Amino acid sequence: MRRLIAALIAVCLLSTAVGAATMTIIDAGHSLTDDTAKANFEQDGYAQADLSAPNMTIEVAADLEQCGISSWTVSDTRNDFLCVTYGEDIDRTIRLFIPDAYWHPYVRESVDPVEGDATASFEPVQGGDYTAVEFTVTEPTTVVWPINADSSWFSSRKDSTISNLESVTGVGVAEQTSWQYANLSGNGTGYVIRAPNGTDALTVEYQTEDGEWATVPGNEEGYAPLYMQGYDGVDDRTVVVATVSESPQIRYKTDATRRDKLGAGWRELTRMDDRIEELFGIDIPFFGSDEEDKP
Repeated sequence: MRRLIAALIAVCLLSTAVGAATMTIIDAGHSLTDDTAKANFEQDGYAQADLSAPNMTIEVAADLEQCGISSWTVSDTRNDFLCVTYGEDIDRTIRLFIPDAYWHPYVRESVDPVEGDATASFEPVQGGDYTAVEFTVTEPTTVVWPINADSSWFSSRKDSTISNLESVTGVGVAEQTSWQYANLSGNGTGYVIRAPNGTDALTVEYQTEDGEWATVPGNEEGYAPLYMQGYDGVDDRTVVVATVSESPQIRYKTDATRRDKLGAGWRELTRMDDRIEELFGIDIPFFGSDEEDKP
């Protein structure tokens, strides 16, 4: 009887060991971390790393067809893709580190693949220098996940002028005719605003210390704690970048009316005397003093 019980326990323990996926961590030791691979991606939109343990190929591609996958059913005009080809019959949960040269690290859970069956989670690690991509595979397979379009957009291949952006704190909601409010985390952080009607229809303001709303400038200016960064050939999104540790709240409309634009312009004009005082240390009562306004 004791032998039978011992045998049953042994079978249960063996089944648990066999059924559980082995955790495999692939950190900064693969060739996608090499400068050559990063340069290839910046120039051609494609980089590849081949591993022997485990038997796996990793590809980052701007075009699905570079991974050998037909793109006719998937729109890839905005996305880049992470492609993994796994060649073993061993169940594994893989935690794969991808450098930030390929996309800006971000957090996502249960990302559905455009090819294959395994979902993946994405999270920044090592101070935002890498994205840890975690997924489980049980047999030889090819899995392809789309990379967040805005994070792809911030990669060095897309635009090297965004190197001062340390993290993306959020992505705004498109098609908004009412004010939408958002906060940035601090110096070097950015907030993406999608503008489906073009950036000319977009109004973005920040709250000043006196509680008023002022237009976010289109370039980095000393008087403003943040600015908007645009991109050549891109008219349907922009990013607000903070330049101070305690960034003020912003608000935006992606479908601003003419009245919104005029209001923003007027508020900007009334702050001109404040800027002259800040820049040159002189007080010019551009619109008259508060005393003159009193009856």
